[in-house]
Amino acid sequence: MRKTKPTQPSSLPRVSIAIFGMFLAIALLNLVQTDLSQWAPRPGIECDNGDAVHRYAAVNATRVNIRDLPTVFSNVLTQKNAPDQVTVVCEFGVWSRIDLLEIGSETWISQGLITLLPKQPLSGRMKLVYLGLLVVGALGLLIALYRPRWISKAIDLLLQTQELPAHAKPLISVSPQYHPVRDGNR
Repeated sequence: MRKTKPTQPSSLPRVSIAIFGMFLAIALLNLVQTDLSQWAPRPGIECDNGDAVHRYAAVNATRVNIRDLPTVFSNVLTQKNAPDQVTVVCEFGVWSRIDLLEIGSETWISQGLITLLPKQPLSGRMKLVYLGLLVVGALGLLIALYRPRWISKAIDLLLQTQELPAHAKPLISVSPQYHPVRDGNR
């Protein structure tokens, strides 16, 4: 009569905790490194001329003219000085349309007179990635800690092992099981 060796606890919960913990750590590190201003939505200004963008910049000269059209012959609406910050919403050639609706409906500045800031707004895709990593990491970690059996069932479902006969399951099982040749008669 053979003695069956008791199965050892699966390392699956530890691996799952490590993986979901890594997702959560990556999300938290990225969220900590972003400023709240980087999560601001793009101003609702239509871009009739040029390419629609959403960038933060600082004026790099004194007495820079803000104009009503992207040309040096247009009217000067106001002036800005270094280090005033502006939000660029449209780019047309060497001109940038900025968000200054309190001054005029269209406000333009020459791109050579502004410098992009190091911390730029996050794109919609990056916001989804950060939030997705946070949700997957947090929920996965909670499931791995409190309902590890759900992970085994999900793996069985994905690998389609729930319909296999009993003698085939140990071949692809995620939990270690007794094998007479490998484990010997101990």
